[in-house]
Amino acid sequence: MRTAAVCALLCAATLPGPPAAASAPQAPPAVSVTVAVTDGRDDAESGRRLDYRITVHNMGPTEVRGARIEQEMPATTTSATAPGGTVEGHDVGEQKVIWRADLPAHDIQVFTASAVLGARTGPTATAAPGTLRAAATVCVYVGDSYTPTACSGDLDDLPETHAEAGGGDGWMWWAGAAAAAALFGPGVVRAVRRRRAAQPH
Repeated sequence: MRTAAVCALLCAATLPGPPAAASAPQAPPAVSVTVAVTDGRDDAESGRRLDYRITVHNMGPTEVRGARIEQEMPATTTSATAPGGTVEGHDVGEQKVIWRADLPAHDIQVFTASAVLGARTGPTATAAPGTLRAAATVCVYVGDSYTPTACSGDLDDLPETHAEAGGGDGWMWWAGAAAAAALFGPGVVRAVRRRRAAQPH
């Protein structure tokens, strides 16, 4: 349950969005929203179901309409569920959950989701060798912005194995992934996962 949280207003960000929507607003409106995610655990393993609790708090004096809450599931996820949310992605390790909600002023809302983990090594591996953490990231988007208003992450240790080498940088990689999700959006993390999986080990 190591929580890597990045909760900040990014109103001045000018990061580019998808080319097809270059004319859309890129920076989030000036709102005060925080998010936290936890599964109540410090470790995980293949076959285990992780139950996440996502808490979104609108600390501002005005309602935030149409907020989008997105959760990227861990790289070893084989299936995901989310009451009231939509699960996107069918490939192993590519599942994402999306909720849409209005956030009344000073209101706190709680969302839940579950992920079932697969193996990270061996012939049935569902994540690239070297993956030492089950990392989930959650970001809140407001309006048409491609820049998150707030992000948070949850990290669980995965069991060590003797089948892989050079995996000692797993913690640093996932910490960087959580930061990348906060700054550039969860799509960047998915792209890095695919590139990492394609590299020889």
